[in-house]
Amino acid sequence: MDGQGKVAFVLGGGGDRGGNQVGMIRALLEAGITPDIVVGTSIGSVQGAILAKNPTLSVVAELSELWQEFIGMKVMKPSLRAFLSNVRHVRAGLTSEAAARRMLLRHFAPHTRIEDLAVPFVCPASSIERAEAHYFDHGPLIPALLASCCVPGLFPPVELGGEHYLDGGLIDSLPIGVAASLGATTVYALRIRQTGHRLEVPRLPWQLAHVAFEMTRRAAVEAEIGRPRPGVTVHVLPSGEDALVRAGRGPLPSGRAELETVRRRIALGHAAASAYLERLLDDRRDAVG
Repeated sequence: MDGQGKVAFVLGGGGDRGGNQVGMIRALLEAGITPDIVVGTSIGSVQGAILAKNPTLSVVAELSELWQEFIGMKVMKPSLRAFLSNVRHVRAGLTSEAAARRMLLRHFAPHTRIEDLAVPFVCPASSIERAEAHYFDHGPLIPALLASCCVPGLFPPVELGGEHYLDGGLIDSLPIGVAASLGATTVYALRIRQTGHRLEVPRLPWQLAHVAFEMTRRAAVEAEIGRPRPGVTVHVLPSGEDALVRAGRGPLPSGRAELETVRRRIALGHAAASAYLERLLDDRRDAVG
């Protein structure tokens, strides 16, 4: 659809809203748009790595399966046992990365390297010591993904090579600039958490971490989207989040309700992105005709 030049898919962070991203990926691939470069942050790094491993329409089934595992394995649920272990070992976090690691091992061999993926892949994580983003573009894949997804307050910082990392979304939640620096001339930004609802004053420690994270993320994303990049066309795909009617609303929705919500997210992301791409194609036809 975009002619000459490299095409990049940039998958932003957004936690459990990542289901919308699956639908957006499906819409792009159905439109015949495939990535030459994949860049992803946080949940976008996991989905991006799976896409970079298999940049074909068949990847949608694997990504849908990923969400069943995500919910069934309670990847982002606080664990009392893990919390007590963290307290005993002086680690900051309400749970551990163990479930996330098990989930990743269902999709990648233990010693998979970033260089082994079918297309170039990059994911950022936030270095605590340097207070800046580190971009993983080579080396062991699973540790890099765990670092990129290390939600502050939920997981203890990930230590790699003597350095400690938190979620990449703290500094670069939608790394369009990375894709441009790698030679992409057309970027499809799969942004999630597009609904800018008012934040509430936190009352509990984990709420404080979420609010601080969200404030930082929103400011960084808007700055990244608005930055001029001559020679680079950026399409920020709609996610369809505004149309979502939550299933299982409440503090402790059932696994079944969570799965239904994910299915809705995938369908809404697909519909919104498909409509956007169809309009884009129509505009190009009108310009030519």
